[in-house]
Amino acid sequence: MTTHVLIADDEPLIRKSIETVLRDEGFEVSAAGSGAEAWARFQDERPDVVLLDLVLGDADGLELLRRMRAQAADCKVILISAHGSFESAVSAMKLGGYDFIRKPFEIEEIVAAVRNAARTTSLEKRVAYLSAQERKRQGNGAFVHASARMADLLREIDLVAASPVPTVLVTGESGTGKQAVARMLHDGSPRAGGPFVELNASAIPDALVESELFGHERGAFSDARERKLGLVEVADGGTLFLDEVGDLGVGAQAKLLTFLEQRTFRRVGATGARRVDARVVAATNRPLGAMVAERKFREDLYYRLNAITIHLPPLRERPEDVRPLAEHFLAQSAQELKRRFRALAPETVALLQRHAWPGNVRELKAVIGRAVLLHDDDTLQPAHLPAALVTAALNAPSLPAAGDSGARAAIPTLEEVELAHIRRVLELCGGNRTVAAQHLGITRQTLTKRLGVGSDDPPA
Repeated sequence: MTTHVLIADDEPLIRKSIETVLRDEGFEVSAAGSGAEAWARFQDERPDVVLLDLVLGDADGLELLRRMRAQAADCKVILISAHGSFESAVSAMKLGGYDFIRKPFEIEEIVAAVRNAARTTSLEKRVAYLSAQERKRQGNGAFVHASARMADLLREIDLVAASPVPTVLVTGESGTGKQAVARMLHDGSPRAGGPFVELNASAIPDALVESELFGHERGAFSDARERKLGLVEVADGGTLFLDEVGDLGVGAQAKLLTFLEQRTFRRVGATGARRVDARVVAATNRPLGAMVAERKFREDLYYRLNAITIHLPPLRERPEDVRPLAEHFLAQSAQELKRRFRALAPETVALLQRHAWPGNVRELKAVIGRAVLLHDDDTLQPAHLPAALVTAALNAPSLPAAGDSGARAAIPTLEEVELAHIRRVLELCGGNRTVAAQHLGITRQTLTKRLGVGSDDPPA
C-alpha cells in the first residue's frame, strides 16, 4: 500500500519542491497552503504522514498537531519550522510529533524523515497483524471444543476470513460468541493489519445511528460543532462489525443498504459521496427472516446481508464441548485469581453437561469464574456451583436410560449434592454448626440430621 503524505506549508516554493521530490520517490502526495486547508485535507484524506509547518498564516502548528493526533493516533506528523527552538521541539514531541526539522533544510532530510515514518507505520501494522495471528493461534476461549460440529464451523470461519467476500452475517443466540467470530474473520483476513471497528446498534439511539455510521459535517445539525468521521470511514482498509444489526431503525437500514450496494456514503450534511473499502460483518440474535415477514426488517437488506452466513449453535446442542470449555475457564480463572483449582470433579462435569445453558458460553464462563472467586480448592465440586444451577440440572429432562448404570453413576443424586454443599459450608465456617446452619437458612438440628450423625459427633 502506497504511503500518503500531506504537506502543510504556506510557502509555495517549498511546498512544491517537497511535493515533486516525494512523488518521484513513489509516495502519494497532497498539499495545503493554510491551516484550514490542511485540516480539511487531513480529515478527508486520512494521510499516513504529515509534514506540518509550525507557523502557518492562519493556524498554530502545535494546535493542528494536537487535533491530528487526537483524531488519528497512528498518523506520523513531522514538524517543520524556521522558528525552531529547543522548546518548540520538546512541545511537539510531547504532543506526539514524530520528528522535528528546522528550516533551512536539505531535501534529503525530508525524504529520510518521511521514509522513516513510513517504515515505522509499516512495522506497527506488521506487529498488529502478527499479534492478531498469535491470538488466532492461541484460540479464543469461546471456541475451545471437542465436537465435530465446532471443528467444521471453525474451518468454515477460516475459509470465509481468507476470502474476498465483502459482507458476512453471523447469527446465534446471545452468548454464543458472535463478536469473537467477527474478530476471527478480521484477524484471519488480508485486512488484519487494518482497523477493527465496532458498533452495537442496540446501544445507540435511532436518531444517532446515521451520524455514528457515516459521520457529519460541521453545522449539519445544532450540536455538530465540527466535522466528525463516521465508523464506516474509520474502518477503511479493515473490518466494520455491526453488532445487533436487527435493532437498526428503518432509516438506518436504508442507509446501510445503500452503502453495502455501492460502497459509498455521504456524511450527514455533505453533498459529495465518499468511497471506502471495508468488510462489513453484521451479527444478530434475532430471527431476521421472521422480522422481514413482519415488515420490521427490510427484505432487500436481509438478502444483502444473508449472502454468506455463519450460524453459531447454542451450547445445549453441543454438550461434548461443555467439559473442555469449563476446564479452559477454570484454568484461566484460577490463574487470574491465584486459586488452587486444577480439575473438575466427575460429578461437576455431569451437572454442567446436563444444564441447558440459556446464556451459552458466556453463562458457563461466568459460573466457573464465580465458583473460583468464592472458593479455593484443588477440584471444583458440585457444592461450589450455584444451588439454582444444580437444581435446574438435576431436574433437566435428559436423564440417561435406566439401564445405563455407568452414566447414572457419574450423576449425583439431589441428596448427595445437598450433603456435599452442607459439608462445604460447614468447612468454610470452621466446623461451627450453628453458624453454618444460619448461612444455610436451616436450624442446627436440621443440619445435624442431614449430616446423618449425632449432634455431639465431630463435623463431617
